Amino acid sequence: MAAVAGIQNLEDNIRTQALTKRIRITEYFQDFDQLRSGFISEQQFLRCLWNTLGLQPTEEEVQQFKNKYDLKNDGRINYKLFCEEIDRNFNPKNLYIDPVSQKNLPLEFLGTKRSVRPLSPESEAKILAVLERIQQSFPGPPDVSEEEMNLLVLKYRDPDRPGLLNYLNLHHDIVAISQQVAVEKGLVSTFQRNVDIVPVISTGDPALNQIFDKIRVAVFKNGIRTIEFFKDHDKLRSGIITENQFVCGLALAVGKEAQLSRPEIQKVVEYYRQPDGRVQYKVFCDMMENAFNIPDLDKKPLQSVTRPVKGALSRGLKTLTDEEERRVNQVLSEISEQVKRRRLMMYQYFKDYDRAKNYTRVMTKTQFGRVLHFLSLNVGAEDLKLIVRKFEDPASGDVNYPAFVQAVDQEFVGHTLDDVSMMDKNRTNTPVPEKVATAADCSVSYEDLMSRIRHIVLTNRLRVIEYFQDYDPLRSGSISKSQFRRGLALLGLSKLGAHDLNDPQYTLLCQVYQNPQKEDQVLWTSFLNDVETVFTQPNLEKDPNYQVPASEMFQVPKPGTIDWSNATEDHKSLLEITMDRLRQRIVQRRILAKPVFQDFDNHNNGHVTRSQFRQCIRMLELNATEEEMKALEAKFCNDVGFDYLTFLNELEPKPAPQMMYITRLEEIRNTNMKKKLPEQNVADNLEGVLNKVKTKVAKERLRVYEFMKDYDKLRTGRMKKLSFRRALDLCGFELKEFRSLHFRRQTPNDPDYVEYLKFSDEVESIFTLKNLEKQPLKEVVQFKPPEEWELNNLSQDGELKFMMCMNKIAEKVRKHRMQLFPLFEDYDRVHNGTVSRSQFRRVLSELELGSMVNEQEFELLWSKFDVKIGGKDDVNYIAFCEMIYAIAKFEWRKP
Repeated sequence: MAAVAGIQNLEDNIRTQALTKRIRITEYFQDFDQLRSGFISEQQFLRCLWNTLGLQPTEEEVQQFKNKYDLKNDGRINYKLFCEEIDRNFNPKNLYIDPVSQKNLPLEFLGTKRSVRPLSPESEAKILAVLERIQQSFPGPPDVSEEEMNLLVLKYRDPDRPGLLNYLNLHHDIVAISQQVAVEKGLVSTFQRNVDIVPVISTGDPALNQIFDKIRVAVFKNGIRTIEFFKDHDKLRSGIITENQFVCGLALAVGKEAQLSRPEIQKVVEYYRQPDGRVQYKVFCDMMENAFNIPDLDKKPLQSVTRPVKGALSRGLKTLTDEEERRVNQVLSEISEQVKRRRLMMYQYFKDYDRAKNYTRVMTKTQFGRVLHFLSLNVGAEDLKLIVRKFEDPASGDVNYPAFVQAVDQEFVGHTLDDVSMMDKNRTNTPVPEKVATAADCSVSYEDLMSRIRHIVLTNRLRVIEYFQDYDPLRSGSISKSQFRRGLALLGLSKLGAHDLNDPQYTLLCQVYQNPQKEDQVLWTSFLNDVETVFTQPNLEKDPNYQVPASEMFQVPKPGTIDWSNATEDHKSLLEITMDRLRQRIVQRRILAKPVFQDFDNHNNGHVTRSQFRQCIRMLELNATEEEMKALEAKFCNDVGFDYLTFLNELEPKPAPQMMYITRLEEIRNTNMKKKLPEQNVADNLEGVLNKVKTKVAKERLRVYEFMKDYDKLRTGRMKKLSFRRALDLCGFELKEFRSLHFRRQTPNDPDYVEYLKFSDEVESIFTLKNLEKQPLKEVVQFKPPEEWELNNLSQDGELKFMMCMNKIAEKVRKHRMQLFPLFEDYDRVHNGTVSRSQFRRVLSELELGSMVNEQEFELLWSKFDVKIGGKDDVNYIAFCEMIYAIAKFEWRKP
């Protein structure tokens, strides 16, 4: 036992030194343990103690360290166990014991002892009394004697440094005594620690507790900073002021708001008065500033906050004499009858006079009388004074108008009356305690409820796991019931969602998916597996032959829909006859029924009310008897209303749209497989072929040489015929007259080769001539590609008739100075200078020129000015108009 006590004293000494120097000794030991094994040699252990704490253990102390921390008896010390013993405040593995009781705090600071020889019990008792007096009036009471001062010096002197005192130990002793005094007064409970301010106190005097409650409520309701009314009297911030100063500050702070009388204020003064006559205002202010809260609550999660009782923060009504109460009740009853008879909404008129910006719910007496007069609720002067006294706010003296409105208007609920006598016993808005919902109260079965949930998930394509997995970070498959309810609401099972999941239905789900190990939790993964079967079956890879049911089988009608299969034959026949008659009338009159129903569907949910359905039937003049109406409502009505979309689908059935995707895909594939269209206007001679090539080169600005030189690596100026043809294809000519080009440009000595360089020079001569710098006097004629219509040739007879027709048209255009371009341009939407043949005829008819041209002449005009646009024959109206103007001898671009 002596060895155990010795090692504990040694550890306490080391702990005190470590706390004094504010160091963690673990960091110094780790430098000697490179492998982090937790063990170092004996010499290394002693060296660390000397370097960090300046300790030189004796041989006996070293042996004590070895006995406790040399676990393997190999001369190595387990420094980790030693550091945990020194640094540890409590054992984190033992959660059944309060951490406060496990703390190993040193009794001394700064590495000192109080005295070499302890004081006697009588001296310790005297020092304790002096410390209590010091705690009450720090920095020191004036009545400390010389003897008591000597005792304090003996208590706190430093044995190692004569003439110095350890004031830090004095400070901690005074703090400990103040906490003990607070415990004795009831300001803190014995099981709480480090609570600087406790908002609620409990004294032995019920009257004093009632005064404190009044002050707390007034401070909380009005947001009063009580310390602002006292600190100006405390220049030294000692927390103590005189009695007169405390009385003045308290009366000024909450005297009017809390309705404090002089005796009540004196009672508070006596509670906080010290022996020297001064008052501890700081303790009082700390309690009031945190009336219903605890400061630094985020650092004290285990503290329980005291809340005010229900109705404590509301404005109460004054108590009058019995005779006055009877008169007030009589006047209020008369006003209530007028309000009920005239259906007055009084609250809005009173609220307009609420003068404050933060909505104080009070108004002046003059304003109160003015509003009553405005509402023609005439009350006598004496009765008005009684009403004002009854509903007068004790703090401000104004009238509490919400309480008055609730007393006379049975339909108004916006204020809580504390006076039960002022409330109507037959009020329908009196709160009724709610009945606890159970699974037995559910009106639907579990199967029907799950069918409805599966339908919602299927139609909206919801991923159920997304709404619950965030509540289960550990993926345990279990969440609390409140989290389960929240996830269901996000899923759409709420009053604002697709289905109103009431309390009995929610209780039924919780009962089915209850966690057997935890009563307050739900197995949400089981719910997930049951719901998502609408998409697929779990573990389908293990059973490849399993036939997954169609998703349509999980769709259910809306709640309240009648199962028409169970209807009688008379009802079915009546419905069929009615639908046939209405269908025939709609077909005969070609009525659009849907827009009429949509005008009544403000929520756009496909439903209208029954009265709206009957109104729509009358507006559409689809007359039906009462029995037929009832049959239609029985078939198409549900809890939401009348399902007019289903009604119209059966009334006007539309053919189901065909799935054209595969057909269109096949058409596109067949189109892409077709070869290119055959070339039009194939030239029959070599000059025609060269003109086609030159025209394309001039329009697209191509360099033929760039496409052909890659086939002539040696730059000989010739290439094979096959390569020549391939190069022309790369140029995009798409010619069929390759044979003529081969014959014209083939090499004389080798018929398998083509002199492509000469061909390229001939083609590029449309821009300029080669070696033009050697022929400076030669004129270069720019190649002009012929217009497409200029290539159109008519027969000799057709040419004569064409010119005769053009002359007739030009003569009339010349006489009337007609504008041809504007009308043609109106039909030329893409501005390519062409119109269709029918448009060409229409323009001539609008210009009154069509009557001059017969059908044969129209054919000649079309053939002469024909151009190919997208494989279609169009007419070049620009060439036509310019030729007419040229024959009519108009100036260029005139008229």
